Amino acid sequence: MTVTGGFAGVHHLIILRGDGTVYASEKGQPVVRRTSAAQFKELRTLLGDPALADVPDFTMNMGAVDMFQYTLQFNGRTVTTDRSGDEPALDRLIDALSAWLPKK
Repeated sequence: MTVTGGFAGVHHLIILRGDGTVYASEKGQPVVRRTSAAQFKELRTLLGDPALADVPDFTMNMGAVDMFQYTLQFNGRTVTTDRSGDEPALDRLIDALSAWLPKK
């Protein structure tokens, strides 16, 4: 997942790896952490949610300003959203991945 935009011009990257590690970076400053078995299972479950198949590839409110843009790659797809649509499965996935962002 890549998170960009906002007034401050953020650029975050989060990669869930198959070995249970999460690579996260903020403007190029990387952090790699290991998930617990339960955390890894939860993330994999969220990624496997059948409701994600119905999420549009592109959902953006073109009239809005200073919103974050989330680009996710999973299951051979790329989905881009600003979270302006009502997509609970996608929101749960974004929230779970965002928890792995480096803390300030």
